[in-house]
Amino acid sequence: KNGGLERWQLFPFQYDLATDWYPIHNNINVKKSHTIVYEGKYSAKMQSQEKGNTARVNQLISVYPSQKIRIRFKYYIEQWKPNGARTYCYFRTERAEKYTMSIEELKNFYDEDTYRILRGGGYGLTYLPHKLNVWLQFDEIIEVPPTAYYFEFGVNSYYGTTIYVDDCHITYVG
Repeated sequence: KNGGLERWQLFPFQYDLATDWYPIHNNINVKKSHTIVYEGKYSAKMQSQEKGNTARVNQLISVYPSQKIRIRFKYYIEQWKPNGARTYCYFRTERAEKYTMSIEELKNFYDEDTYRILRGGGYGLTYLPHKLNVWLQFDEIIEVPPTAYYFEFGVNSYYGTTIYVDDCHITYVG
């Protein structure tokens, strides 16, 4: 929902919040941008601090066990620090966070390179590739574990990195 990041609401007197995205993960570091946008009117500007808070956008999506999903989004890095930005995704067996599949479960299901699609920069990559001031695309296909019914899609910014995210889509393949 709202993968284009076009709909935002004002969180009481503090900051804008992307509609249909989680409101709980350091969103004071996530802002609506109208200046650097891939498509439409807005994108999410994620600006983490050098130390401390991570900037994060994330959303929970229903999935079907053992199906393949395509994870696709655009990103633009304005300022990069080592280990600056990566995907940070989870699978869950139930909707509640306590049913999140552990790292060990995921690493038993995926090889290390495939696991980097969920927690990294794509197949085999620890962090997102980072060319400055140009739109790049993350586009990977991954199989849903046989016990998973929910997928939490997320992108994180760390250590003073500024990244814009737009056009986020999770679709079924095949």
